[in-house]
Amino acid sequence: SSAIKQSILAKLMVEVEANLGTAMTYTLFEYAKDNKELFMENQPVNTVTSVSNSIAIGTPDVPASKKKDKKEQLSKTQKRKLADKTDNKGELPRGWNWVDVIK
Repeated sequence: SSAIKQSILAKLMVEVEANLGTAMTYTLFEYAKDNKELFMENQPVNTVTSVSNSIAIGTPDVPASKKKDKKEQLSKTQKRKLADKTDNKGELPRGWNWVDVIK
């Protein structure tokens, strides 16, 4: 409700005035997180009664197991180049990115 919002803003403004002149964004978030029970003590409790009605109206959910992320497909030449660069474990050899100082 708007009365709760105004009381929260008033309590935060007191904290702002106490920390004036310092970097206080993190301090304000921590203050709000630590005192959330104090802020919400006068908040009326809302109960949800018609959850099944809202689900029936919406689109059918597709299980996450059926959706698979596609892997990037490499061409034969890309696979061959990758295999040439790596050893049998798929790791790059030691020193692959070293710079030759003397040629």
